[in-house]
Amino acid sequence: MMFTGRIRRLLPVLAVFILGCASQPTSLEPQAESAWLQHRATLETLHDWQVQGRVAMRTADEGWSASFDWQQRGAEYRIRLRGPFGQGALELHGNASGVWLQQAEQSPVFALDAETLLEQQTGWRLPVSGLGAWLRGMPVAGSEPVVQWDAQGRLQHLAQNDWQIDYQRYLEKDELMLPQKLRLQHDSVSVKLIIDDWQIP
Repeated sequence: MMFTGRIRRLLPVLAVFILGCASQPTSLEPQAESAWLQHRATLETLHDWQVQGRVAMRTADEGWSASFDWQQRGAEYRIRLRGPFGQGALELHGNASGVWLQQAEQSPVFALDAETLLEQQTGWRLPVSGLGAWLRGMPVAGSEPVVQWDAQGRLQHLAQNDWQIDYQRYLEKDELMLPQKLRLQHDSVSVKLIIDDWQIP
């Protein structure tokens, strides 16, 4: 009976201890979310930028790697891929009105949708319309995402438009933390991106 009485006296203490431990991660969430919202607001003002890096894509049947250069000026973008399958350069040049695709020794081809055009001409399915935002470390506007961020407000994981994006490393550029290494996954398609250089005019 004495043993039972001691347990009863200890129960309130244990309850306070357990509740205190459980509340610690929750207490950090508002700070992390506030940092994320502030970080995202800054990224949304970044309309002009350029990156150089490397991309590797793998599907269930094949894989390739290339260097790339992405230049963004407002709604207008130019993407150059060099070296996939040992081929020459490929360039996408587009804006809100549509996109042109130019391959070595071929006439340029126009379409309204970059993903469809790229797949029709090369067989590669890349999320071009989402990459402009994902490269900066933020979701695409107008589509509900699932996001996870760290205490500094940087994205760690993003699920959007049937793609899963993991942010594995960041670098600092002009006092702004920008992605340096990320991985995208959609069904059997895996895309790895490494940014060698960010340029912000």
